[in-house]
Amino acid sequence: MRSIGLDIGEYSVKIIELSNNKKSVSIVQVQEKILNPNLHGHDKELEVIEFVRQFMTSGDYSQCRWIMAVPQGQVTTRFKTFPFNDRIKIQKSLSFEMEEDIPFDTDKCIFDAKFIQTVGPSVDLLANAVPIHYVEKVMELANSFGIELFCITIEGLALANLIEAWDQPVPQLPASEFDLESATKPKRTVTILLNIGHKKSLFTAYDHNRLIFVRSIYWGVEQIVQELIKKNNSTVIEANHLLHSQGQILLTKQGASFEQTQVSNTISKSVRDFVRDLQMSILELQSEFNADVQLIHISGGGALIPNIGGFLTQHLEVACNPVSLLGQYSLSSFTTAEKAFALESRITTAFALALEGFKKPKNPAINLLKGELAKQNNRLKVFWTEWGATTQVALSMVLVLFVWSYLRTDFAVALAEKGDEAIISQAKSIARLPKKQANETGVKKYIRENKKKAADMKLVAQLAQMNSALDVLKRVSETAPTKEQVKIDLLSFQVKDDVVELSGYANSPRELDLFLQSMKKVATGSISQSQSQLPQVANRVTFNLSFKTDRGVAR
Repeated sequence: MRSIGLDIGEYSVKIIELSNNKKSVSIVQVQEKILNPNLHGHDKELEVIEFVRQFMTSGDYSQCRWIMAVPQGQVTTRFKTFPFNDRIKIQKSLSFEMEEDIPFDTDKCIFDAKFIQTVGPSVDLLANAVPIHYVEKVMELANSFGIELFCITIEGLALANLIEAWDQPVPQLPASEFDLESATKPKRTVTILLNIGHKKSLFTAYDHNRLIFVRSIYWGVEQIVQELIKKNNSTVIEANHLLHSQGQILLTKQGASFEQTQVSNTISKSVRDFVRDLQMSILELQSEFNADVQLIHISGGGALIPNIGGFLTQHLEVACNPVSLLGQYSLSSFTTAEKAFALESRITTAFALALEGFKKPKNPAINLLKGELAKQNNRLKVFWTEWGATTQVALSMVLVLFVWSYLRTDFAVALAEKGDEAIISQAKSIARLPKKQANETGVKKYIRENKKKAADMKLVAQLAQMNSALDVLKRVSETAPTKEQVKIDLLSFQVKDDVVELSGYANSPRELDLFLQSMKKVATGSISQSQSQLPQVANRVTFNLSFKTDRGVAR
């Protein structure tokens, strides 16, 4: 069995073909095309199509399983716990469970779930919602390549194949000693895999080598390139060459040349923005899972920047090291030993996608080709052509089951009618809905509207005790020094939310300072002064003050 992972990135296109002989997985070939950095949009897409079509002409790949992925940034992924572990029931429940987690219509999404582990009768999983048009875009691209996709998966979840035992069943644990309703969460020891790409990075977290958290961070090597372009006033090609030839982060400036120091400072400045995003993701991970982050592995093209692991370790205070995820697979036949790690870092995602083609029903792959997008199967037509007569004889025996099927249909209809009657009864007695709305759709709409009303009432309660602008003006007037102390001409008074802006004239800087000191009793923080736009008046000092004040909003 052969599987091909096709990873279309912003910097390059990677194609990797794997072979599975039931005992081990081996690499058949690796192809990579560096894209022209000056091309964008449709022109770049044409370059990708040309490369893939050229690859198709190099051999017969009709029997291969082609795998592509939807980028993680286009997917909503949430950790969920279900009290049952039946895959069919969970699949039917996902749209309802994720209704409040996604900002778009559930009818225009495809849902799938990745099982993490079963705990007694319940299951922990990652629920995913993908807008249909993103999946259709991948299918259109595959049609342009002239390939038939076996599977469209999700980028971040596929990357977990390099950490998890993808060929083993989902782990089954005994019933947890922690109640599902309990607020106490067990401490998790978590390892993070950070795949730094050209335009974005994948942040995935693992508990006992099982994926529990995935996030797409919009930072990549391109941000460093843009900083180098601004710093050196160079082109994209020159900045890329400088990054690949001299780009490194100096952990110590001793012995370094001026040029090396300047390049290091530019890269460090850009990576600090990345550090802030990582810190936010780690805090979210710790808050949601009570996690203790022990180690961060780095992969992808960004892992090739010298000393980036040490720089991240210093700022995140967690050990960060580049990792070899494909160590068990030999890349020596495709590149030299010195360049093996560089190649591995770039093809990590493509390799993980190809592994999705080998997964079994005991631990199935994420496949977004569902419903109307499901792959059409022509095997039935071939089978009917060859075995039509025999099948007709076999079908005649099915008539014996007709009576049982008929009765079962009656039972199902009766149960459905009773269910509708129960919904109508509850809708009339509790929700007091009119007859036309006393159905399942009406009840769901009633629940959504009442949730919205409750949220609005909560917001109104918070704003009920808010002080008016006149109240604020009164406080300013009462707090200001008397006319005998200072002579202030207040020409503008504005209140925007909790920010107060004052502008006018004072007789002297001393009087303005007295007025400023008195306003500190009204302000809740520091008072900022900016240049006034008022015209200058002889022997008068213009001022423009702004500060925050307490409006008495209920928290």
